[in-house]
Amino acid sequence: MKQIAAMPGVTATATVCDNLALFGGDPDRDDFDTREVWDPSEAEFALTQAIAIMVRGIAIEGTQLHDELEPLLWGLANMLHAQVQRLDRGVDRLVPGMRDLERAQDGTEIAALELQKLTDRAHNLGHRRDAFEALRDTAAEAYLRHTGETWRPRHGSHTSQTRALTSAAIDARDFLRARRDRRNRAHLPAGTLVAIAGGKEIADTRIVWATLDNARAKYADMVLVHGGGPGTEKIAASWADARGVHQIVCRPNWDAHGRAAPFRRNDELLNLLPKGIIAFPGSGVTANLVDKARQLGIPVHRVSPSSASAA
Repeated sequence: MKQIAAMPGVTATATVCDNLALFGGDPDRDDFDTREVWDPSEAEFALTQAIAIMVRGIAIEGTQLHDELEPLLWGLANMLHAQVQRLDRGVDRLVPGMRDLERAQDGTEIAALELQKLTDRAHNLGHRRDAFEALRDTAAEAYLRHTGETWRPRHGSHTSQTRALTSAAIDARDFLRARRDRRNRAHLPAGTLVAIAGGKEIADTRIVWATLDNARAKYADMVLVHGGGPGTEKIAASWADARGVHQIVCRPNWDAHGRAAPFRRNDELLNLLPKGIIAFPGSGVTANLVDKARQLGIPVHRVSPSSASAA
């Protein structure tokens, strides 16, 4: 809490009262918090100004630091995203205690007050989480505006409960967990899952866009599934951003599976049971995905090397 120095001849109690009158008092952890969560207009204005300073005052065009603009803006959005995740975990930690208190209610005022305080704290953390999510989305919009690329975290999902994203990118593991959990099914992208795979090198991006446009013409509610890699999959992600198509990203977990990570990723992708696979020329990992999909009876549409290199 901010403080003002005690004036000569003024008691400590009077100084504390003046501080409370001027700046308010921070509630203790077990007290109800009646403060406003945030000032959206002031906070978003401050963030916008900070981004403008980074663009115009730090990463000035024509200087070497301009080359660092993309990682600077990415890191800003990622920092706010980390706050969202931290507050999400804070709410999750409170939920078991709330359930225990609900089951243990005996009609006494003390038990009811404890539950009310814990519920209040969970709600407050949830509102703070939403505030940081709105700020993260503002930073993500600036990233898109200045770099031409859609911001995504390196791990996990990029969804928004506070804004309607035209193209949300959802991690495959989050998708599977949510599909098993009825409470989260409302947050799943509804539609027909169509997967795409292919190599890092491709002669013409237009063939990827044209192929995906044809798939979407067949499945108007199409949801794109891909591995989040370079080349074909990055082009496909750009197509989804431009078309407003939701994405499910199934990245290899190198830390957990080492060299087997791409093949384990193929298994996880197929566990989503996509309607079909669009396979561009690629490595043995792509071939492995195609073979496993056919064994499961999932249709595969192969784009031949000649058509992939055609204009």
